Amino acid sequence: MRTSRWLLAAVMITAFSCPALAASATGWDGTWSGAWGGKPSEATSITIAGKQVVSYQYKGESHPVATSNVTPTKITYEDQGNTVTLTKKSETTASAALHSQQGDATAELTRK
Repeated sequence: MRTSRWLLAAVMITAFSCPALAASATGWDGTWSGAWGGKPSEATSITIAGKQVVSYQYKGESHPVATSNVTPTKITYEDQGNTVTLTKKSETTASAALHSQQGDATAELTRK
């Protein structure tokens, strides 16, 4: 029984240290750009590096992001009472949903 536990532990360590699995969480790296409501005047971009949202840009002004939750398929971050959720559609496209006190909006983003 002890041997099987050691074997299971070794398999788990190997699986979680596999570069392919580590890369899946960082598959978001880059700058994702689009426009809230599809309106050019509502242009936005979100920069992701490693396993976190670094910053977002809205109407030409950049804002740092202190905390974010990044998974292989979804990202959520908050700033100034606004919550943004990105859902990956492909390696280069994602949909974004914004929830704020002023209302909700969506955007289609493309990785640059």
